[in-house]
Amino acid sequence: MNSWTKRAATTVSGMALVAGGLLAGAPSAQAAGACASDALCIYDGSAFTGKKISSRSTNSCFSTSSYDFDWIASYKNNLPVKAIVWVPHDKYPWFREARTFPAGGFSSRIGVDGLGGEYYDQVCMGNAKPWG
Repeated sequence: MNSWTKRAATTVSGMALVAGGLLAGAPSAQAAGACASDALCIYDGSAFTGKKISSRSTNSCFSTSSYDFDWIASYKNNLPVKAIVWVPHDKYPWFREARTFPAGGFSSRIGVDGLGGEYYDQVCMGNAKPWG
């Protein structure tokens, strides 16, 4: 093999490694779907697909039933505070914690069918509680 062939082979190999590195890095860069860097985003499809509800509040609650939304299948929490999904139950204070989404956390498939899909279910950020 002459020196030109060796250099060409080395260059092609190097380019393949760089391209492979870029491709391997791409899914993690896009893994959380389109969610603002200062928001909580919940999706009714796994892998950050389907309908999305987004909130930038760090101390309030919202009900998914106020939106055209099924139930929480995946989430990305870019807020500096945790978010908690609260569901009603028959004992005071009438709601219980069903799931916590930690600050900076995400899941492409939370695996809890129906979470956040009932009429009175609430998602609260920070220290907010569904009862006020």
